[in-house]
Amino acid sequence: MPRKPADQTVHREDILRAAAAVFRERGYAGATMAQIARRVRLTAGSLYHHFPAGKQDLLIAVLNAGMDIVLAQLEAILAQKLPPDETLRQMIEAHALAVTQNVSVGAAMVFEIRTLIALPSDDPSAAERDAFLARRDRFERHFRTVVERGIQEGVFRRVDAGLFTKALLGAQNWISVWYREGGKLDGKQIAAHMAETFLAALGCLPKAS
Repeated sequence: MPRKPADQTVHREDILRAAAAVFRERGYAGATMAQIARRVRLTAGSLYHHFPAGKQDLLIAVLNAGMDIVLAQLEAILAQKLPPDETLRQMIEAHALAVTQNVSVGAAMVFEIRTLIALPSDDPSAAERDAFLARRDRFERHFRTVVERGIQEGVFRRVDAGLFTKALLGAQNWISVWYREGGKLDGKQIAAHMAETFLAALGCLPKAS
């Protein structure tokens, strides 16, 4: 298959999907720019044209792309100003479904985030890393704020909101590790089960069918 020159149009989304898939298959340390480039029929040199800092640049872009999708969905849900139990239900379902639809990105969130955290402060990518981590904190804060509001309003039983939120997001992110398309449950069913499970843990009865 002929390779594309650097100036030929290559969709950024295709490159990010390819990078996420290679990271998932081989791990960040085992992945190479050449392997990623082959997925989109580019030379490694052409891929560096798009991502001059190489794998590190690509990893941050992959994580940001995944975060963009879910943050936009969460903030649209929050803007509706629904009761805390319905808000949390929709947030959990949106996040879980997004993970099933982007398992390679979800796996990067689980396994490769440590690569970014380990970057020294003087690394050229440190500023981009810090910006991503700030957005990740904002994502987590949205969930925690809803849990705290539900507790204050007497909708949820009293729990450690921070610990509960971390347990919730850890379980949701781990879907990317075990989920297989075509399995017993599809993404929507998994998302609904996750929502019911964590709302029950907060003392909320399942929705009437």
